[in-house]
Amino acid sequence: MTNSPPRPRRSLCAPTGGAKAVVFAVVSLAAACASGESDTALRVALWAGGHELEIERQVADRYEALHPGVRVVLESAPNGYEERLLTSIAAGRPPDVYLMDSPDIPTFVERGLALDLAPYREALGFRPDSVFGQVADAFRRGQSMFALPKDFTPMVLYANRSLLAAAGVENLLPVAPSPTAPPVVAPLATAPPAGWTWTDFRRAAEAVVTDPDGDGRPDVFGFDFPRNLYQWVPFVWSAGGDILGPGGGRAAGYLDGPEALEAYRFLTSLAEDGLTPGAQFVQQGDPAREARFASGGQAFLLSGHWTLPVFRDLVEAGALDLAIVPIPHHPSRAAATSVLYASGWAVPPNAPNVRRAIDLAGFLASPEAQRIRARSGLAIPSRIDVAAEIAAADGTGVEDAFIALVAGSRMTWGARVRDFSRIEALAVEIMDRRLVRGESLASSASDVARRIDAEFEW
Repeated sequence: MTNSPPRPRRSLCAPTGGAKAVVFAVVSLAAACASGESDTALRVALWAGGHELEIERQVADRYEALHPGVRVVLESAPNGYEERLLTSIAAGRPPDVYLMDSPDIPTFVERGLALDLAPYREALGFRPDSVFGQVADAFRRGQSMFALPKDFTPMVLYANRSLLAAAGVENLLPVAPSPTAPPVVAPLATAPPAGWTWTDFRRAAEAVVTDPDGDGRPDVFGFDFPRNLYQWVPFVWSAGGDILGPGGGRAAGYLDGPEALEAYRFLTSLAEDGLTPGAQFVQQGDPAREARFASGGQAFLLSGHWTLPVFRDLVEAGALDLAIVPIPHHPSRAAATSVLYASGWAVPPNAPNVRRAIDLAGFLASPEAQRIRARSGLAIPSRIDVAAEIAAADGTGVEDAFIALVAGSRMTWGARVRDFSRIEALAVEIMDRRLVRGESLASSASDVARRIDAEFEW
């Protein structure tokens, strides 16, 4: 990868004039800048762990090298992150900068717990058009910008191409579109279009299900059941439906609408017909699914970019022939609509060192930081140019395939609807009740939609 020099960034403690001086004066931090940077500690709240935290430490070390006398303290809380962060801000002991997850945006923005960073964009060298549009929009409300985008991922299908080829159905996989090609956004009005449909997907999944040891139970599966809303919502969208009405103000008529019900029927049929591991639908997670996929025990895996590091060494060694393909769409539609999940760097209004916190947030979202962070492989850099650099340096074509699927994707409802996790917790019942108790999907979806509307009182 060729690392071009990062775009010059003006220090927020440098002398300024005109309108920028007025902005700086508004937050009354000129004195802080004049006092120098000696013995300054800036706290950053995030949820990273393991290798990801090591990478973030490298980013922090780089900032410290550029600002002698400043220490960046990473405070990671992999569990209970949102609750701990809310408590610290409310108690008057907030971090200087915190990582905001897309489902947390409404909670923090609507409660006034994130500073509007739009007035500082020029000083930080940040341009919204340098970032993938859906990602920038997630953190915007009107002209305000409440976090500087870090990285993101669409949900995609990982395909074990060797397994599919052995079953003679590799030809069903779609050809990956060019990242520069315009997205297909409207269904055709005439005959159902050709493409990567639910029918194609099911045929491929059926073809690989086998019982190599002859014990009467399949050992190779087509898929693993997507139990949680964050996984299955693209199937609803790709049937032409939705889970909430326009503006996110109602579940009834949408979560239990005809298109959503078609998606539920399609997914539950995969489990009922033995194309997924039998007990998966009653588990919160399937810890074996990635190993099963990599070892040839499963043809498709639904996930985001965060899973890629698990397979990277196998792909580069030639031990796993991996394809990244779109989520399949209903036969009546022209293309799928996947879901995006993103994160960004925010500053609480009561941060101990507001001026320096803004500067640090700008660096954490900068091209230089994103290049360092891209080494983890957990997500796509939010900056278009950095993402293109990473893709150009990737000989496997996997990064290009991910970027190609961004244009036809949309941000999670969680980026707009406050307390969306409560909706996710209720929605998990819809298909569970069918698979565990044999209930009608229409009945369970209607009941869940009614309860959501009653709880939220839109």
